[in-house]
Amino acid sequence: MPLETAQPRNLATTKQLIVLASILYLSEGFPYGIVNELAPIYLRVRHVPLAEITSMLSLVGFAWSIKFLWSPLIELGTYRRWIAGALAVMTLLYAALALSTPTFWIVLMLLAIASATQDIAIDAFTIRITPHELLGPVNSVRVTAYRIAIIVSGGGLAAVAGYLGWRTAFAVAAVVSALILAFTFVIPEQEPGSPTRQRQAGEPVVRWLKRPRAFTLLALVLLYRLGEFAIVLVIKPYWVDRGYSVAEIGTITTAIGATVVIVGAIAGGAFVARFGLYAALWWLGLAQIVSNIGYAIVATLGAGRWGIYAASIAENLGYGLGNAAFLAFLMAICDRERAATEYALLSALFGVSRLVMGKYSGLLAQNLGYGPFFWLTVFLGLPALLLLPRVRRVLA
Repeated sequence: MPLETAQPRNLATTKQLIVLASILYLSEGFPYGIVNELAPIYLRVRHVPLAEITSMLSLVGFAWSIKFLWSPLIELGTYRRWIAGALAVMTLLYAALALSTPTFWIVLMLLAIASATQDIAIDAFTIRITPHELLGPVNSVRVTAYRIAIIVSGGGLAAVAGYLGWRTAFAVAAVVSALILAFTFVIPEQEPGSPTRQRQAGEPVVRWLKRPRAFTLLALVLLYRLGEFAIVLVIKPYWVDRGYSVAEIGTITTAIGATVVIVGAIAGGAFVARFGLYAALWWLGLAQIVSNIGYAIVATLGAGRWGIYAASIAENLGYGLGNAAFLAFLMAICDRERAATEYALLSALFGVSRLVMGKYSGLLAQNLGYGPFFWLTVFLGLPALLLLPRVRRVLA
């Protein structure tokens, strides 16, 4: 029988909410890791130019940026059916990569579209069933599960590819996706969107512009992850160019990253719950910025193996802390009754940052060198922090 979703204050229901969030965000992060973590390694070891890798992957990632265009459709059916349908498509795409040699870019594009569709349904479902007082703990789970999925699909599958070959790695991806698909049969059904919700879905921008400090809030959404988006597609090619094997990259980033990001996500969620959203956005955002300094120092000094391991730890810790605050921020400023459309719009907005940074990060790193580029990513995170005092009352 499907899991019940009674009052979230009930301990049993809270546990069910944690389980649901864990599995759903594993599912959401897995294809994202394939595109943004595994694909850069796959392409770089095949000597694809760095600028081409980041430019093309940012184009593929555009699907996550424009998902708001079809987000109203998600309100016309149950979230469970949309999630299951997207997972079925992704499972077939992984199998296609394992069984044949289709055009890699086409498969990635279809994968991103299916993943973006799944994201709309998962995010809306989670927002609707999560009470305000549980935003911190649930977002700890979301960030942890999402990041673990990225690490497994990126580093874990890279390790598999290093030892057993790329087709085996994609076959493992298909199996994981199929197992998550089976889980969708116990997700609670949600009623289709009401006519009122469907009519209102067409005017989300107008509603947003009427909110207090609307433009500042939207600017925060656009800028808060700017430094992270700048660095993410360049990290794995940097490891490759430093001479590390695919197997070692996968093994180390998985073993180190999974542990550290769990610590960061749990600590970040606890910080949100203890000190509130505004303080979390400020201090955890600062930690997110500082975490990029590790790679900047390593690249500047040409530090060895232990240095790059330390940089990996710092980046994953900063990611977990900052993302916990950012996801709580997005959930807090969404209307639950229009969660699919509003969250998709907000995701599309910060997806613009990902698109722009992804398109030009490789070119910048190629022309500036890794050291200056990594230092640049540190300073890209500052504008968002400067905007925070303007929305303090709105977030209180």
